[in-house]
Amino acid sequence: MDATAYFIIVVSTLLAIVFKVVLFKRIQKWMDQDLIKGLAGDNQSKREFLEQKYIELQQQKIKRKHYHQHLTDYAEQFEQK
Repeated sequence: MDATAYFIIVVSTLLAIVFKVVLFKRIQKWMDQDLIKGLAGDNQSKREFLEQKYIELQQQKIKRKHYHQHLTDYAEQFEQK
């Protein structure tokens, strides 16, 4: 094989990895948004509250696996107000 073939293989592999990472991150975001919509139901103010808390969780660098519990707790706090 010549240098062109190696170049094509390397570029194709890198693009596949980047595509996988981007797609994975997007799916995670969709899942988080679906959780927020499920917790909020038809209540728009509750949805906005949970979206704000979601942004705060991201800014605080909380691990994603803890988002569900935190958002559920925030939804319960919102109901108690």
